[in-house]
Amino acid sequence: MSSSAAMPSTRRSSVRFASTAWQLAFTRALIHVILILIAIVEAFPLVWMILTSLKDTHEIFNTVLPTHIRWDNFPRVWFAMNFPLHLANSLYVTGLTVALVVGLATPAAYAFARYRFPGREVVFYAFIGVMMIPPQAILIPMFQFLKSLHMLNSLTGLALSFVGGGTAFAVFLMRTFFLSLPRELGDAALIDGCDDFQVFWHVYLPLARPGIAAVVIIQSLYTWNEFMFSSTFLISPDIKTVQSAVFQAVGQYATDYSALCSGLIIALIPVILVYLVLQRQFISGLTAGALKG
Repeated sequence: MSSSAAMPSTRRSSVRFASTAWQLAFTRALIHVILILIAIVEAFPLVWMILTSLKDTHEIFNTVLPTHIRWDNFPRVWFAMNFPLHLANSLYVTGLTVALVVGLATPAAYAFARYRFPGREVVFYAFIGVMMIPPQAILIPMFQFLKSLHMLNSLTGLALSFVGGGTAFAVFLMRTFFLSLPRELGDAALIDGCDDFQVFWHVYLPLARPGIAAVVIIQSLYTWNEFMFSSTFLISPDIKTVQSAVFQAVGQYATDYSALCSGLIIALIPVILVYLVLQRQFISGLTAGALKG
């Protein structure tokens, strides 16, 4: 009786196991299909831009694939638009902005995470409030402010216009990261004779590299790709950044789409290189501190 009763139970267990395994396999396959579809949708603009950059002008709206690959579009853009100069301008603005944002936000975020002082929460939420202001709302006030400082039509003035909003977001991100680090490390360093600055510089700052990498990549992407401020605050053609210089391909009556897409692809290369160098620390920096706030 016991053996005959055990056999149906064993069959039910095997059937249940097979059903669960089939459900897991189906769920994984469905997730993979959804991710592939999302990847195709996300990659389509980039693929279209690459194909357009290799086309002749009369093929832009007539064919999907170029009938004759025009590699000469890239050197034409490189020399005709004086691309090296505009790349240097963008590198200067991006480098200065990132350096100022990281230099200001890192110690500020550490102070918000480790110290208690009067008005700490009010000041921190003021930083968050800055993130809520759309850039379009401060375009004219920022224009007047830079003009009063005689920094209009200046690469340094353009970089300073990015620092405010970039610092607010960086403080928000880095504070969460510092909260995820053990406080015992700092306490042990204080017992060993370190002062507060040495604890920050020698203990917490090396551990904060993933968070700093995340700030560097996010701020670099925003600054490099920004168009509205750069096209408004920079007037002289020689100090245009890459994005505003590429826009010169858009004419009043016609647009050179081949030149436009070729210039955008060239402008993408530095950003891709930065991400490839810092991608591992960038991912860990975004996920670190997710359980603490």
